[in-house]
Amino acid sequence: MNKKILALSLVAGSLAFAGEHWNVDAGAVSMKYLSMHASARTAALSGAGVADATSASDISRNPLAMNGVAEAEAGVNHIIFPEYTADDYTTAYVALPFAAFNYPLTFSAGAEFLGYDGIEGRDEEGFKTSDYGAYAWVLQAGLGNRDKAFNWAFSARFSQQTIDDETAIAVLGDVGGAYHVNEYFAFGATLTNFGYMSDYDGEKETAPMALQAGVTGILPIAKLFSLESEWNLHVSADAYRRADMQDPEWRFGGELDYMQTLLLRVGYAARPDTEDGVSAGIGFNFGMITFDYGYSPKKAFDGGYHYLTLGMRF
Repeated sequence: MNKKILALSLVAGSLAFAGEHWNVDAGAVSMKYLSMHASARTAALSGAGVADATSASDISRNPLAMNGVAEAEAGVNHIIFPEYTADDYTTAYVALPFAAFNYPLTFSAGAEFLGYDGIEGRDEEGFKTSDYGAYAWVLQAGLGNRDKAFNWAFSARFSQQTIDDETAIAVLGDVGGAYHVNEYFAFGATLTNFGYMSDYDGEKETAPMALQAGVTGILPIAKLFSLESEWNLHVSADAYRRADMQDPEWRFGGELDYMQTLLLRVGYAARPDTEDGVSAGIGFNFGMITFDYGYSPKKAFDGGYHYLTLGMRF
């Protein structure tokens, strides 16, 4: 009962904390790459499924992903951007389950790199100057439990962002909790990117702190229709709020799972501050190897982002 109360309090408190007193100006947060989707699975679900974190590839954005790790896994996420945006965004991750005093835990670590060269420089009067580059890198580590009912997780990260010859750093944290009512229903919430960020070019900057809370239902299609093969449908609905958003973003996602071998995904995000979008993706598990692909449209860039994930269990 105490765990139920704690989980309910986390969700309710998160939504309350996302009220009008938490606002900064629209677009005023920095290091926004820390709030971008990193894994192909999350991107395909439009960011939904905070309570259904079943893939180690999600640990860089959802600390609760550590709770679903049954085997050690290492992998890489990569984003292919449209032309004239960034050049590379690569995330590496490792998740290591272990037990301490018969208590199941998971340790995670990750690194990220974002780079963009050849940006056209302009002076204060608008005249062209020399080209410059921008890049950012991140290191993080976390710990979470693997209890079947109540899950907790936290992680810490260090990030550095450099644009031309100006640099900013941030020391941030993530924390999350989830409660699995039974094998078919769960809810959870996370608070991400809270902590310290240095000034940038003499100006005060704000980290992209965000709250997300959601529910997931799992429909056992095979049992309902007496199928010999195992089919499950995961349906998630989440509310997401970043510090510079005036209204929450509503995220919905569905994942059709065939025996943890083939996974078909689709998502929809209703974004009050930018365009809505439908995303989709697919996942394959070949023994120890996992591969995921996701696509998220970006109308402003006349294209979309392609997400690739390659993982190996060991």
